[in-house]
Amino acid sequence: MLKDKYMNSYIDFYAMLLTSIDLGTTGVRIEVFDEYGFLKAYGSAKIDKQDTVDWVNALKEAMPDIRESDEEKIVVVDSTSGSFVVVDRYGTPLFPPSMYYEKAVEEYEEIKSMPSVLEIGRKGSAISATSPLPRILKLMKMKPDIFRKARWILPPTTWLTYRLIIPEGSLWEDLEVDHTNALKFGEDITVDPPCWFKPLFDEVGVDLTLMPRIVGCGDYAGIARSRLADELGLYGAKIFHGITDGNASALASGCISPGDFSIGCGSTTVPKYVAREIKLHPALYYHKHPIAGYLAGAAPVTGGFIDWFISRVLGLDIGEAYRLAELSDAGSEYLFFPQGDRSPFDDPRLAASILGLWPTSEARETVVGRIVRSMLVSVAFLEYFYMHLIEKLFESRIDEVRITGGGSRSRFWNIIRASIYERRVKVMEERVCVGALIPVVLKAGVCKGPEEAIQRFLKIVDVVDPDSKLTSIYRARRDRFYELWVKLKDVYDHI
Repeated sequence: MLKDKYMNSYIDFYAMLLTSIDLGTTGVRIEVFDEYGFLKAYGSAKIDKQDTVDWVNALKEAMPDIRESDEEKIVVVDSTSGSFVVVDRYGTPLFPPSMYYEKAVEEYEEIKSMPSVLEIGRKGSAISATSPLPRILKLMKMKPDIFRKARWILPPTTWLTYRLIIPEGSLWEDLEVDHTNALKFGEDITVDPPCWFKPLFDEVGVDLTLMPRIVGCGDYAGIARSRLADELGLYGAKIFHGITDGNASALASGCISPGDFSIGCGSTTVPKYVAREIKLHPALYYHKHPIAGYLAGAAPVTGGFIDWFISRVLGLDIGEAYRLAELSDAGSEYLFFPQGDRSPFDDPRLAASILGLWPTSEARETVVGRIVRSMLVSVAFLEYFYMHLIEKLFESRIDEVRITGGGSRSRFWNIIRASIYERRVKVMEERVCVGALIPVVLKAGVCKGPEEAIQRFLKIVDVVDPDSKLTSIYRARRDRFYELWVKLKDVYDHI
């Protein structure tokens, strides 16, 4: 018997270790918590290339040693949304993973006008050139032999979940996938419970028996019995169905109840809004919220491009680039527009653009700082666009913005954000792993409700208020940003 400091009462419980595995694009991160949300162990490792062997090697490197712990072990996995692995009946990958950022433009053009493709868009999940189905069709054309051996098409979250559960050499039968990872493959979230939209698979020609049955995030999946689980010290652990990293990030930033709004600031900008109903807009897609309602969101590529540009084009590290940006004058920025291939325009040709460059006698550091600042400001404009769009669409007021992720670590950038938003910004501790645990601790009964889960597991690390001087400088340009971006899209449409 121990006193639960949040419920102010005595409860019976078994001590447990909550292990959350984040299988990201560039690395694996593992965090181990006790049932009160205190971090007990941590590990991370880089992923050198997108291959399941590299994923497993990084997992082994990142896994902290909890083998000798007596506590009951609970495990959940999150990973990238829209990526997939094609495996045989023993779970062996038949081809390298197809990643969420890859495109199949030709195949998308072939199917985009099909009735079922249009209909799934009206259900809140539009198909694009980066969606899994066009990429599956492309792989079917390129490697037909693979699909003669294929038994399952699995998101990385699901593949790793069963890699821990099923012993090596055993058949992979009767698999399940959580509804957030299922979405981009062709899931109908307008029905309860969500299910595959069969007309879509029939019309585009993808065998629906290759897809696992859809279940909820945090549902029980099985006991870890594989040799890999034993090597990780997780043999006998209870495994629960996971979540996409974008949804995990949203939950980790407190996007729990209707009206909550958050932005994940990473390789993509991931705005999320908890809605009671679906209201369609071309720039938004929807997930069924892991707890209740729906998550309206998007995922334009932003931070990934900025990191690439700073490293490959400017030849700087991030810290130096941000230092030069901070020295640059507010209002002197060039016009920078992020690529619009994924969102909000869903145009595979629309690359990132920098406008307004003129030869000057200024020092290189000054010009570089202005370019970087232009990028940071434009991403904040993009974030504001989504906030403003959601307010209009749902006739609501967003009073504060919660942010998390690598792009939220710069206070300089966060001041720009708050000033452009004209709202207080709360920086949440970067705990994607915690976000994946939220559905589990609720469904497993570790926490008695969302508020208790928030109290135990979420943490605010900084609060940033708008700078009135910056707001006055950026307000007019902010309000023109999207209008100009649309005109740039028209130029690309005629190239």
